[in-house]
Amino acid sequence: MSIKDSALRFASSLETELIQIRADQMEAAEALTVRINGVAGNLKEMGAKVQALHEEVQGVKASQAQMLEILIDIQRRLP
Repeated sequence: MSIKDSALRFASSLETELIQIRADQMEAAEALTVRINGVAGNLKEMGAKVQALHEEVQGVKASQAQMLEILIDIQRRLP
């Protein structure tokens, strides 16, 4: 085998390895993107739940204020 043949064979094997590395990188990037999108979806879902809980708490606070007013009114009417 000549030096030229050896060099071509070596260059070809390097090219093949670089192509495989690039393919692996693209696959890893795609998997990471899928995971990030999944996390983003979970965060949106949690944000909606937090908002719903916030609204519920606000409703309870308004109810407590109304109950307090009613109790104060009842106390005032008692002898």
